[in-house]
Amino acid sequence: MDIKLELFAGVIADAICENIKYMYINTDEVNSRATLILAEIQGVIQNEKIESDFYVVEEIVCIFERYGLDAGFRHDF
Repeated sequence: MDIKLELFAGVIADAICENIKYMYINTDEVNSRATLILAEIQGVIQNEKIESDFYVVEEIVCIFERYGLDAGFRHDF
């Protein structure tokens, strides 16, 4: 990573940490979203109609993408 970008990211992170106590964050909303995502993943894992483990992983990656979560570099095909 570029050193300037790393320093900038550090300044931004510090500013957020310093000021987060003044922000309203509905943690119930975050909890609900996480619970919804986990329930969807559980449904995929328990779905016996999906015969291949590859497609189970594919479905989980699709869930991640649907919620704007990064699935990582191993699934870039």
